[in-house]
Amino acid sequence: MMQAEDDYWLDLGRAADAAPGALPSAGGEEICGVEPLGVQFGVWPQKTVPDTLQTPLFGPLADGCETGTGCFAILDGAKIANLPDVLMASGLPHRCLFQGDAFDTLGDAAPWIVQLDAGSSLTRQLFTTGAEPTQFWDREPGLYLRSSQDLDALWQHFRTFTRVRNSQGDWVFFRFWEPHVAQACLEAGYLRYFHGSEQQMAAAVICCNVLEQCTLHHAPEHPGTAPACQLSRAQEQAMALAVARRRRIEMALALRCSFPVQTAGRSRDDLHSMVAQVAQRMGVYGIRKLRSIHVLASWQLFFGERFEQRDPAGQLIQILAGHLDEDAKLAQLERRMDALHETGAL
Repeated sequence: MMQAEDDYWLDLGRAADAAPGALPSAGGEEICGVEPLGVQFGVWPQKTVPDTLQTPLFGPLADGCETGTGCFAILDGAKIANLPDVLMASGLPHRCLFQGDAFDTLGDAAPWIVQLDAGSSLTRQLFTTGAEPTQFWDREPGLYLRSSQDLDALWQHFRTFTRVRNSQGDWVFFRFWEPHVAQACLEAGYLRYFHGSEQQMAAAVICCNVLEQCTLHHAPEHPGTAPACQLSRAQEQAMALAVARRRRIEMALALRCSFPVQTAGRSRDDLHSMVAQVAQRMGVYGIRKLRSIHVLASWQLFFGERFEQRDPAGQLIQILAGHLDEDAKLAQLERRMDALHETGAL
């Protein structure tokens, strides 16, 4: 499902539209071939994590890596119903990152850190796909960390980053535990959230099922000293580009779902590139809403690249270049496209 028109963290939607340059890659090391667990009827012993995630989550991270590196998750109360009860029933060590007024106001959507066990039923639920209340994979429930620190040290570190100052100096809630947000932070080079500046807090960060992709991000050898918890404009812009990438990948997935025949012969990267091209081309004309881009990208699927230039009377370009607002432009474009299709002009 595609995100709402305005991004819900740090209000980066407009920055994503304005930010120049190519979209960044997801960064990190892609973990290929991840298949979430199913119901596992008749399987014993049941797996708790997919085979390709076993080593990143619970095995040695690298040759010579220190032993005793545990696996932790920061889980989202907005994604898992009754998360405090789920954690209590698991018997695993856990703590809420919100306290005081934040917990009282936003408790249902609060982040919780939990130390996972490779044999726990909660671990299996996190990596199981499906629509049942105990199958969490498809909800992108949170973020996974490898650390030699204990739960209390990680709790103390991460709870200080639930609110940060943006580049204008305003305090904002910062949902860094969402996998795509974590990817954006890491690729933007803002590592203090996850790796600390005085000591290593996380040896690695694992982002799972971010639009069908899992990535492993190792801690840098020398993270350096980080400033106070305030994002620079450059960091916000880099994260905005990552948000834009996510939206466009979501769009490509939606197109494949809506038009399976037309997209059957196109690779994932090809579809992502097509959506990015349409978004960039139409952004010049002030068309940026997700619904609008979805419609225009579907027309490109059916009628080919730069379909707007194939109108014999040039009316599509005239509508795009006009002074109407975006919704009015889209309505006129749809009427003109219907007329062109009926006459066989496209």
